[in-house]
Amino acid sequence: MAKNKEIRDTKVVREALALAQLVLAEDNPIGEITGAAGTGKTMAGRAIVDKHGALRIAAWDGMTRHQLLREVALLAGIEGAGAADKLLRRGEDAERLLLVVDEANKCSWRVLETLRYLADECAIAVILIGTELYSRKFSEARTRPLLLQLGSRIGAKRVSTRHLDRAETYAHVIRPIFGDVADKDVITQFWTLCRKGNYREAVELAGECQRIMASNGIQSLTPAVLELAGKWMANRHAVEG
Repeated sequence: MAKNKEIRDTKVVREALALAQLVLAEDNPIGEITGAAGTGKTMAGRAIVDKHGALRIAAWDGMTRHQLLREVALLAGIEGAGAADKLLRRGEDAERLLLVVDEANKCSWRVLETLRYLADECAIAVILIGTELYSRKFSEARTRPLLLQLGSRIGAKRVSTRHLDRAETYAHVIRPIFGDVADKDVITQFWTLCRKGNYREAVELAGECQRIMASNGIQSLTPAVLELAGKWMANRHAVEG
């Protein structure tokens, strides 16, 4: 089956790696990657981890400021009693670390402010990754005033993820999994079925096509295979809805 965690050299990944390089060099070392679900945000974050040896956490609903600090301290090699306090005392002259925070939309404003403090005072560059729910925190009346400092630190250091175009879908999903496909109609059909390039759904669709091909002894991707896989995708969405 196709592996969703495999990192592809997409435009978004390249932009994310360039963002990480910029954030590491900035006086205000905070950046963000935002986009809709399934558009490659997590893959971009993992690419940053692989390229720069970054620390990574995935936020969870209800995560507190102390839980965040404890997790980051552990990743930074700070253990034992008072690890969170030791992390806060690193100082801005310490060796700069890079922290990727996935699912930042699940962070409360207090947690986001703590991340700003780590970037300001503790020599930890931060890249926040989240959906539109994360972005909304900067415009909602209740949280906007509380996040003004964080927003000013981020500035223009932003990457927006997006769906793959047909060429990218072919280059990064279809060809690596199925080999050369000459039929442009098949490529277009595949691209359309995964909501015109949603990366996560493209990988899931490819996996279902592989299953159908294996169970029926089919060697190449065909319109019939895609039709069956498309029905599976439609039924899956109906169940989830």
